[in-house]
Amino acid sequence: MSGKEPLRMRGRDLRKRIENAEALSGIICEKIMRWNLFAEARRIMSYYPFDGEADIQKVNKAAARSGELYLPSVVSVAGISSISAKRFFEGAVCVTGKYGISEPPHGAPVIKPEDIELIFVPGIVFSRTGERIGFGSGYYDRFLSSCVSAVKAGVCFEAQIEGNFKTEDSDVKMDFVITEKRIYGEEK
Repeated sequence: MSGKEPLRMRGRDLRKRIENAEALSGIICEKIMRWNLFAEARRIMSYYPFDGEADIQKVNKAAARSGELYLPSVVSVAGISSISAKRFFEGAVCVTGKYGISEPPHGAPVIKPEDIELIFVPGIVFSRTGERIGFGSGYYDRFLSSCVSAVKAGVCFEAQIEGNFKTEDSDVKMDFVITEKRIYGEEK
């Protein structure tokens, strides 16, 4: 078991037990929609909530209306999972992809990672300084490392914030972490 695995297990359990997740998700959405980086970005990648993640579908709808919204599509090649960022159009119906996660329908346009301006990244545990623990497959980190121009913003509930923890060289650090309490990484 890696050093991250106990944190990952505890974080997943904690995330599923957050009683007021819907209300907290609403606060997170309002915080994001008032954020100047969100208002300025035109090509945004987000996520469809899964397994207790903060629900930012209101943000997704706003992004699809005001610019271009992309959601991850997970594909496997030679047993290695990777992400393709597919355009999501308002009113489109998501399909169930790998790991049971909703994603844009087949045939949706794909954007090059280097053309994405802002990415909202889910996770299981984050630190105040931007470290992230995901599900452990590494596909998000592989994708994020190719998003050279994008601002990377982790999204989670405040209860998912942990103190410092060890990460690996392949783990991509977030520029910001957004919770219902604050946006970590912003000047006070």
